[in-house]
Amino acid sequence: MSDGKQWPIGIIASIIFIVLACAATIYVALMQPVQEDADMMMGYHTLNNNANDIIVAGIIFDKKYNLTYVGEGVSLEGSTLAYKITNKKGDFINDAKIEVILSRPITLDNQVTLSQAKINNGIYSFENIKVPLKGRWNILARVVIGNDFRHMNLKSETGAKSVYEYGLNKPMRNSGANN
Repeated sequence: MSDGKQWPIGIIASIIFIVLACAATIYVALMQPVQEDADMMMGYHTLNNNANDIIVAGIIFDKKYNLTYVGEGVSLEGSTLAYKITNKKGDFINDAKIEVILSRPITLDNQVTLSQAKINNGIYSFENIKVPLKGRWNILARVVIGNDFRHMNLKSETGAKSVYEYGLNKPMRNSGANN
């Protein structure tokens, strides 16, 4: 084929190959499961539409209250998840509503929801909490006091003795958690 027809045939074949590769990429992407982002305990669209309000609410909450994680890391055998809430004067807050969700990164399978905390001097604790699988876990909390609310996102791993706040590389609290 030295009559000059090889270039148009090569270009047409390349275009067909590129179109087929794009179609295969789109097909494979559509077949993958998509999970909602649960880091703020709400769907992606709700979070996206209310992001500024959520950030402002967290700032207002932090001006009035101190929220500290005082619990352990997650464990297969059971651990205590605990939060201490005080106002800026140091007085204990015993009338907050707190909801905690333990979830795996990327997937919402094996999610554990906690809502009935024991309250003692501003410490809200969930005792003997067991996770079903070994590995990394998100500890997501939403604290509501009156009209004020705040989210706290922590990361923990079974077998590790530290709990990390989302986005930080230093431990929030060392704990005695075991596998």
